Amino acid sequence: MRLNQPYEPSPEAAPDAGPRGLRAGLRRRGFLRAAALAAGAGALGYAGARRGTQAESARFHGDDLLGQEQAHPTWYRYKFIGQAVMDNQLVFWLGLAPTGLTDVGEVLDTATRIEPGDEVSWFEQWLATAERVRAYGEAALARGHRRSAASHFYRAGAYQRAGLMRYAKRTDPRLVATTLSALELHDRALALRGYDSKQLAIPYAGSVLHGRVHYARGVERAPVVVLHQGLHAWPEDTMWVVDGALERGYHVLSFHGPGQGASLRLHGHPFRPDWEVPVGAVLDFAERDERLDASRFLLMGLSFGGYLAPRAAAHEPRVHVLIADPAVVSWADSMLRHFESLPGLMRLHAAGPAAFDRAIDAVAQLIPDARWYFDDVTWKHGVATPHALIDELRKYANPDVARIRCQTLILEGSGEDATPGESQRFFDTLTCPKQLLRFDASTASQMHCQGGNQLLAQAWLFDWLDEQVHA
Repeated sequence: MRLNQPYEPSPEAAPDAGPRGLRAGLRRRGFLRAAALAAGAGALGYAGARRGTQAESARFHGDDLLGQEQAHPTWYRYKFIGQAVMDNQLVFWLGLAPTGLTDVGEVLDTATRIEPGDEVSWFEQWLATAERVRAYGEAALARGHRRSAASHFYRAGAYQRAGLMRYAKRTDPRLVATTLSALELHDRALALRGYDSKQLAIPYAGSVLHGRVHYARGVERAPVVVLHQGLHAWPEDTMWVVDGALERGYHVLSFHGPGQGASLRLHGHPFRPDWEVPVGAVLDFAERDERLDASRFLLMGLSFGGYLAPRAAAHEPRVHVLIADPAVVSWADSMLRHFESLPGLMRLHAAGPAAFDRAIDAVAQLIPDARWYFDDVTWKHGVATPHALIDELRKYANPDVARIRCQTLILEGSGEDATPGESQRFFDTLTCPKQLLRFDASTASQMHCQGGNQLLAQAWLFDWLDEQVHA
């Protein structure tokens, strides 16, 4: 199968993402608020609901989007595609260039071909770039240029993962094909680059979780960074952590938990609120590897993983150090406050699924991000409808933060827009040894998870670990 073959959805597939060419995009909080407002207004029968939606979109267009005539003074809010959530994700991929996972020109060239708000266009244009770069690698390898081939395969795999980040049409067979290809390309690149690493199938719930172990060169038994991502990114996208660890003598065991990456797309595992269960399975597996020091498991979660990893650490005594980037006490509060702040909407949810789901479907016809968001998150949480998703998200609160006993490091940027305020709330709740590393605007690392400038985060993270673990 050609990975960039056009997708024709089956009759059972989710409807498309609404009107194409809609350029009024919203940042994460802005889009959720507009979607919730429109859903609430439409479902409650308010006159002029559509006009209200358009007015709300226009207000966010002025407040949240980049200027049409001049560069925006905030560097991470430049307009590339012209749709703010896509542009936010694009900055993430631009920021990986220093690790060799992407190159700036290839990322920006891809952006010029993407139709704003169209997730199929996003997926297919990234696949087209990946195929071109993969071909560079095959040609280089055929001529014996192993280092060049490694660079090309490294980037091609990343571009396939970039396509998957924004694509939730789960009936498209290219999801599985692209996942397998991205893993294979990353594997080839690591081997050609000389990494001492291998893919893992970690036993879990009668099935497996996909994982990978990286060993630091010349090091036998050593502390191990146990790494997982959050809602969208993969550990393979997080080489700034992997490389920083290996250079300093730490081993790394990364894994795709349920709801994430290959474990979702290849094995169908959805997220679960008791994250200590998959983490426990990973640590059980790690304990059987003599090179991994089981007395020094350093658990790191990023983005949504900044909620999940602390939940695991509160219940898993084998975690020696916890790293949350950023930290979240209640993912439920962070997500649902966007809806709960709007009068009537959650009352509508309490009344039952029919009207609530119709309302969300109506707003999804106007705002492509709403369609993509609910398709994506219902899939990853293993539920069928927006109404069920709200119920599921309510399970993701961690009342046991104070039970965490291991030393804890929190990374937080001043531009955090997914879970603002949660890192400080988490820090204040902890009773264990703790530190909060703040990245303000002066660091140029203030985005969510230090996107766009992760080399400073790498330095500060491992300087801290060297002082606390290797001291």
